[in-house]
Amino acid sequence: MSRYMDSLQSLRYPSNLQLPNPTTYYEKTSKLHSRYPRVVIGIAVVIFIFFWKDIIASSWSHVSNTRTAGIAVVADGNPILNATLGFQDIFLLSLPDRGDRRAPLLAGANATNLTITTLDAIRDKQIPPEDYPKWWATNGWVAKEGELGCLMSHLRTWKKIIHENITSALIMESDVDWDMRVKNTMLGVGRGTKAIADWPFDPEPSPDEETSLSRHAKNFKMPDLSPYGDKWDIIWAGHCGSSGNGDGRIYAFPDEAAPDEDHKWSVGETPRADHRPAGTRIVYQADKSVCTTAYAISNQGARKFEERFREANGPIDLKMWSICADDPKVACIGVFPQVFSMAESRTNIKHTEGGLSFGHEITEEKIAAGKSIMVSARVNANMGLADQGPEGWKWEWKPGDKTEERLRQEEEERQWAEQQAQEQNKSNDESQ
Repeated sequence: MSRYMDSLQSLRYPSNLQLPNPTTYYEKTSKLHSRYPRVVIGIAVVIFIFFWKDIIASSWSHVSNTRTAGIAVVADGNPILNATLGFQDIFLLSLPDRGDRRAPLLAGANATNLTITTLDAIRDKQIPPEDYPKWWATNGWVAKEGELGCLMSHLRTWKKIIHENITSALIMESDVDWDMRVKNTMLGVGRGTKAIADWPFDPEPSPDEETSLSRHAKNFKMPDLSPYGDKWDIIWAGHCGSSGNGDGRIYAFPDEAAPDEDHKWSVGETPRADHRPAGTRIVYQADKSVCTTAYAISNQGARKFEERFREANGPIDLKMWSICADDPKVACIGVFPQVFSMAESRTNIKHTEGGLSFGHEITEEKIAAGKSIMVSARVNANMGLADQGPEGWKWEWKPGDKTEERLRQEEEERQWAEQQAQEQNKSNDESQ
């Protein structure tokens, strides 16, 4: 994999290059030729008599899973519970010299039974000027060190998805953390993505109407290729802040791993508090999101973003924000609170304040839980507690626990109320 990435010396396409279109999977058939057809038929009859149940079950399983080629299906039939969360791949973008960031993330992946493919990210100096996106660092905008390398690392991953015909991939950066119960959370994200991205939709025919003719009718809905549906381009499941169209539809689902209002985290946009019932996460059509912490992208989404990023004059997340907000042809799905969150780590981008998202400079690398993560995968992996179950896990907090900020606020309110009562009593005494 790394050899493939290292071979991409130029990130430009020749002007006459046609990108491949997705191909449909067809199973090849073969014929058995025999000099003794009666013997072969006799053996086949005997085998069928003794094993007819297994043969029928196997055939039915093959038919039902034909459209999920490239996606492993787990025992209960929901691919979201597999090792790639229902996507064809999970890609980790990481600079090769930042093993201090890679190791805790990969340990967390092992702790939650996820299979992750590491792709080497690149630095600014590795990119020749002729490969920069058009209009890069123009109109008075000055790029920070590391922003170009970050953008181009994501861009060439989209190109990889296109050229290798990958149906979908979850792309994450190397400071990411998630909850030990991430697979259960993503089941809700899958239902929510279908509910938001597939709307509006034509009604499906009733069983009585499902004839050979109705299968070709306009309103017949084929099984989804992806457990998240087939009409989304990007699912922004890891971010520093996100919100949607205030008039758009919202899908809320119960999630034991969802942080409450006190423990949620964002440095940017957030949905309105009354849009999220307690104990839930919400899925919506995103138009404002910051940070490329982790996001899923479909093959069609990779094509759309690759084309639109041939011109770019700003950080990658702000460009993606503008595409999601302004381009009606791109279907962006947001999740709040984020499923994947960044843990404190030395940044690879030279921000003037030292640490973009934490408000202070981070000089020492440590294994810490991601913001808003209740049961950290990386922390529990580091402590050797991943296989202990909920009773033995390290919890950053538990439902109902109050944050230090909340306790301080309540104490200030108590003192203020007590002071007001004393002043009122004093006033009453003087009036008498």
